[in-house]
Amino acid sequence: MLLLQGGKHCAVWEDPFKKPSYLFALVAGQLQSKDDTFITRSGRNVSLRIWTPAEDVPKTAHAMCSLKEAMKWDEDVFGLEYDLDLFNIVAVPDFNMGAMENKSLNIFNSKLVLASPETASDADYAAILGVIGHDYFHNWISNRVTCRDWFQLSLKEGLTVFRDQDSGPEAHPVRPHSYIKMDNFYAGKFTHLSNSG
Repeated sequence: MLLLQGGKHCAVWEDPFKKPSYLFALVAGQLQSKDDTFITRSGRNVSLRIWTPAEDVPKTAHAMCSLKEAMKWDEDVFGLEYDLDLFNIVAVPDFNMGAMENKSLNIFNSKLVLASPETASDADYAAILGVIGHDYFHNWISNRVTCRDWFQLSLKEGLTVFRDQDSGPEAHPVRPHSYIKMDNFYAGKFTHLSNSG
């Protein structure tokens, strides 16, 4: 962090991994984190952080467990080990999308991450498990292997839904026969959001 004239600050970020610009994100704000670690099957230690406004940190426990379950499931079922040493989740109430799978920085609307036994139902807990897993699984499907163009969104979303549903009733083909509008390519992600209440 560099201090510039007039009290302004400047930071330089060097990203060692090439990626499309839509996968780059930066979050700044008055946030605190719940920290944990995950040990990969090869023995690497991955730092996990869930960032929220301070008053919401106690409501992140289930999301952290969900993230660790997703990481373990990806290793056990697909042999896909997380490839960086840090994974961040940001949950803020004013994020205008449901969730976004930026590399090592998944951003969520708070309602898809926060839960407490006093106010959350079993369905809320299940929805958090699903959406955390879905966006974590994008680490390999769209972050490491990404779209050539926006007409390949069905590959990105369809294959991720297929994985997060584990071939269940909501899994669907990755290549639609037709579409009415581009929003339909996000059908898998919108299914998760609508089920999350």
